[in-house]
Amino acid sequence: MVSCREIAQLSSFKKSNLVAGNMGLDRLVRWVHFIDLPDVLPWVQGGELLIITGIGLEGNLNRLTLLVQGLIKKNLAGLIINIGPYIKKTPEEIIELANSANFPIFELPWEIKLVEVTQEICSYIVLKQTEKRSIADFFEQLLLQPIEDELNLIQRASVYGYDLSIPQQVAILNPTRLTTYIQDKKIKDERKLVALKTQLEQYVRDVLNMQEIKVLSIFFMNTIVLLLPAENKAASLPQNMKLVTDILMLLTKRFADLGIIASLGGCAGSLCEVRRSYAQATKALCLSNSPASNKSVYAYDELGIYKLLLEISPVKLREYYQEVIEPLDKHDKQHDMNLAATLLAFFEENGNAAKTAKQLYIHRNTLDYRLKKIEEITSRRLSDPYDRLTLQLGVIVGRQLKAEDTVTNLL
Repeated sequence: MVSCREIAQLSSFKKSNLVAGNMGLDRLVRWVHFIDLPDVLPWVQGGELLIITGIGLEGNLNRLTLLVQGLIKKNLAGLIINIGPYIKKTPEEIIELANSANFPIFELPWEIKLVEVTQEICSYIVLKQTEKRSIADFFEQLLLQPIEDELNLIQRASVYGYDLSIPQQVAILNPTRLTTYIQDKKIKDERKLVALKTQLEQYVRDVLNMQEIKVLSIFFMNTIVLLLPAENKAASLPQNMKLVTDILMLLTKRFADLGIIASLGGCAGSLCEVRRSYAQATKALCLSNSPASNKSVYAYDELGIYKLLLEISPVKLREYYQEVIEPLDKHDKQHDMNLAATLLAFFEENGNAAKTAKQLYIHRNTLDYRLKKIEEITSRRLSDPYDRLTLQLGVIVGRQLKAEDTVTNLL
């Protein structure tokens, strides 16, 4: 499926005029129909872009109003009115009705041949469907399988205008509350779920199209995966970070309930390295999901010490956590205290006791007691640089392990 926004860019629409429903241009078009029967509604199912001349309405405003109301109720993509002898101008009442429902209505001059319009729209939809299947095949090979014929993939992608001969960088947009959203909206029909995912993916493409950027994208493993050009590593990372941030901001405005976060992997010098970039972007999602995270976009190459920790096996990290921090967790459970949380706050405030006490809403003497208790239980002194680093790494590892568990459940 394609969006009304894309359809409006076709050459046959150059003389058209969008008169209503500007906020609904992201509606998806399943197909286009030209139907001029007096009662159109039984012949449409939803998702169609309908073309009418109004010949069957006999100039009756009430009939046109009932028609538009019915099209909105049946969730059509939009309406094209062939302006001429039967409908000379879209009535203001219809424009207000369509605007209130974000339902796009286009006016098309009478002299435009409708057969050319329908033919171009249908051809474009078929082309995009074919392209989407090919892109899905590209991504399956790039992300899941060893690349056997890199040149063949580059040539296939070039057919659709994508240049995969230059370095690439994987970006992931993760709707963290997708499952909750589906439950809240009571989406049980598989077709509606597919439509939601398609709409999300299409909206990302619309944002890219508005910025005149052409990149590969796909809805994969309940995330949207983008393959961004990264020809100049030094310049590409900030550019791609800004692009992903812009997309994220616009997506959040449109789908605020989905809790969308994003990450970027490292630069892939060849298609054979795209899998590594994808794995890095997936690991960076761990930080995006961290409860202590204050960002919405993370780049693997900017993770600092986390970049090192992410390459260590979870088994080794869990062993380190159990040795350093778990004694505090056990003590907290046995004595109903918050020593582990206190240590985390202490490090977040860079060891500033006054700020830590203020953050935890406790008296300074209470904080001093807790810090001494932490030293006693862990057998490490916060005044000793090595012991302090050991404890701080333990806190960081614990945060990472919790975030990784969250990501495992999401993906």
